[in-house]
Amino acid sequence: MIDDRQPVNFTRAAIEGTAIRYLIFFSSKVLLFISTAVLARLLTKDDFGVVGFAITTINFLDVLSSLGVGPALIYYPQSDRTSSTAFWANLIISLVIFSLAWLIAPIAAMFFQDPRATDVIRILSLSFPIMAIGDTYGTLLSKGLSFNKTFLPEFLRAMTKGLSSIGFAYAGFGAWSLIIGQVCGEVVATLVYFFSSSWRPVFVLERTTLNTLLDYGLKYVGADIVSIVLLNLDYLLVGRYLGVEALGVYTLAFRLPDLLVLQFARSLSTVIFPVYSKMRDVSNNLARGFFMTTRYISLITVPLGLGLALLARPFTEIVFTEKWAEAVPAIQGIAVYATLLSLSYNAGSAYKASGRPQINMWTGFFRLTLLFPALWWAVTVAHSIVAVSWAHALVALVGTSVNLVVAAKMLEMSVRELGKALFPALMSGALMVGFILGFLGLTGTYGSWFQLTGGVLIGGTIYAGSLWLFQREVTLDAIELLRGVLKKD
Repeated sequence: MIDDRQPVNFTRAAIEGTAIRYLIFFSSKVLLFISTAVLARLLTKDDFGVVGFAITTINFLDVLSSLGVGPALIYYPQSDRTSSTAFWANLIISLVIFSLAWLIAPIAAMFFQDPRATDVIRILSLSFPIMAIGDTYGTLLSKGLSFNKTFLPEFLRAMTKGLSSIGFAYAGFGAWSLIIGQVCGEVVATLVYFFSSSWRPVFVLERTTLNTLLDYGLKYVGADIVSIVLLNLDYLLVGRYLGVEALGVYTLAFRLPDLLVLQFARSLSTVIFPVYSKMRDVSNNLARGFFMTTRYISLITVPLGLGLALLARPFTEIVFTEKWAEAVPAIQGIAVYATLLSLSYNAGSAYKASGRPQINMWTGFFRLTLLFPALWWAVTVAHSIVAVSWAHALVALVGTSVNLVVAAKMLEMSVRELGKALFPALMSGALMVGFILGFLGLTGTYGSWFQLTGGVLIGGTIYAGSLWLFQREVTLDAIELLRGVLKKD
């Protein structure tokens, strides 16, 4: 039985680290959101589609960019020689991947039936060696739970990316403005990471140490390969079978749920993994931490995702203009998918911290066996990005359920305890959905601003009020934890 009334120090560290990491996430993503809103007005669907070709290709290569050396560096005890070996290994691997990207760019362009993809893929691949230099610095900060020190480089990465993209878009660079902005952001973040730390790698590449890192890392990569296919299979199929404009709409549609929900969950995983790694040697700590973080993740992502799905239309009309109205139904499906998937990241962190990252690969492969036929039907039979988004949501429902149950069994938790962790968010979320739907039904003839503002206020009030009335114990625990974060020096 998990005692959720007695969170241990590591659980508090997870919550505190999550709060810091979310501040980093929120501030940088606000900048990214603003830049996306501006770029949606300046660029065409075709521009977003061409960049979608490049990002999809780069994402498939990114899974090999470090061969899991970074996560292995977190998992094993720290030493200067281990850190230096990881640094040089990352750099060498990234240069190989950079070269590979140049070679396969024309092949990718042929697959997408658009020759413009060749050059944008090649230029975007410059990100690999640039990021490799700063990755070890960021990993070492995460290992030491010094998440606050990652704020400046991550904030400047987003700011530089956004401002550069907007500037080049105004100058008439079209799709290239997004590519140049991405590379500029990586350059700035890497420089800040490098100059903000006193640590410098020594020129050593120990074979024994490297083998140890790769032994763990390659298990991690197996899961990452499956994950990257899961995250990019839709782009691949939409771009190939529905065309560049459909991919442009789908790319924009994916950005909102990704920005508000999935990126939060991914940022959270960078906190949870190193915290779990420190917890694993203390009896029952990992199970208790998993229970608490599952609860608090759901309390955040459930209202964000469901609220976005319900208010997607007025939000899109205000922020991106009616030019992108066809993205609304896709945003709704992807928002539901993102909400469900966000709950799986916590399970993945538990697998990695337990020294069994390969479980991520097997649960991911299970999802893939469901997702590929569903997406194939969506693009070849339904011919619709809306069908693609809801196929994602249905598969995520099954996959996330399996993932959470497997993690609970591994940690010797019962399914009932797992349900107890999720119940507050699901119950309050259901009430929020009912009230927002009622409000939207009554205000169908009103303007987008009224519907969006009223929907947010009503949804937020109902969600918070429900937690206070029916789950007051959980609410008070959350407030107490947040107070501890705010009082922490």
